Amino acid sequence: MRVFKAYFLILNKYKGTVFIFFAVFMSLSLIMAKVNGGGGESSFQQDSLDIAVVDEDHGEFAGQLREYFGTHNEMTEMKMDQDKIADALYWRKLDYVLVIPEGTDEVISKGGMPELSCMKVPGYFDSAYFEAALQMYLQKMTAMTGSGISLREAGQKLTALQEKETKVHMASFVNKRQGDMSTWFFLYAPYLFIAVGVSGIGLVLLRLNRREVRERTECSSMPMKKRVAGITAAVLVYGIGLYLFLFVAAAVISGGSILTDPRLPWFAVNIFTMLLFGLSLGFFAGMVAKTDDAINGIVNVLSLALCFLGGVFVPRQFFGAGVQKVAKIFPTYWYVVNNESIGAMKTVSHTFVKNILTQSMVSLGYALVIFAVTLVIVSARRTSES
Repeated sequence: MRVFKAYFLILNKYKGTVFIFFAVFMSLSLIMAKVNGGGGESSFQQDSLDIAVVDEDHGEFAGQLREYFGTHNEMTEMKMDQDKIADALYWRKLDYVLVIPEGTDEVISKGGMPELSCMKVPGYFDSAYFEAALQMYLQKMTAMTGSGISLREAGQKLTALQEKETKVHMASFVNKRQGDMSTWFFLYAPYLFIAVGVSGIGLVLLRLNRREVRERTECSSMPMKKRVAGITAAVLVYGIGLYLFLFVAAAVISGGSILTDPRLPWFAVNIFTMLLFGLSLGFFAGMVAKTDDAINGIVNVLSLALCFLGGVFVPRQFFGAGVQKVAKIFPTYWYVVNNESIGAMKTVSHTFVKNILTQSMVSLGYALVIFAVTLVIVSARRTSES
């Protein structure tokens, strides 16, 4: 019991370091879950601007322009009145005011580029998109009139072309059933388990395994089995705390819907094996490293490298063939593959269960190997010391 308490007393001294990684995880996961998990395809819509046209030419071009851009924007006509225009822009009743000077029809009919002026809301970036579209429209218009087509006919052809809708397929690295906030939140669990696991376990074990502490403990009446049991119990409680924290946070951000989600047991299996991998890395770092700086280096290198190569921070679909082959070596890659499959789950098939369990075994296998290798290293070190 004394070793168990000592573990958390030491951990309390490193709470600042552990909290930093918690803060990074929560910030990153919540932002990405909110941005990517809320809308899917509906999040991508063309902006509509409130645009007024001041027609000083009273010709054909103004009507064609309003008809063309009116399909996606609110187009109105108004007279030149500086005060009214400034007031409308200030109160955001208008986003953009386009002024068509006298003689514009004549210039365009000859294939020339007219000099239009504008007034707009300062710093409103969406206006730049409209200006780019307007420039393209004028280029097409003048190209057609320059080749002998009348201004009216050119405008009608461009408007007819504008009304044709292009089918756009939204490429989704996390597919339709996967676009919910919980799935995006769970995607970043490897970073939490690796960073917080290595720092929260490694730093404490480093203190407990310092030579003077270890020698005093070995000279005491406490049996080695009891000491090991205390450390093991503390690590398990720490790991269970991380595990529960993740699901409580997921329940909060999903409004409790994750608790009744049929995918929850499969998320739990996938996350549990990644938790064991993170704890094994913490065990390895605490037993092998000799300084706090070494532990911090291990945390940063492993958490970032494994998350980048595993497809946590960068969608694995962006990887080249060579990187894909290397990434498949790491358990974080298979965690992400599982997360995508679980997110897309509609029914539980035999193939689905087989793939999830098989790919989860990669993380579990890594954890067991790391535990075993660490025990061999510790045993060899103690043998050499004795």
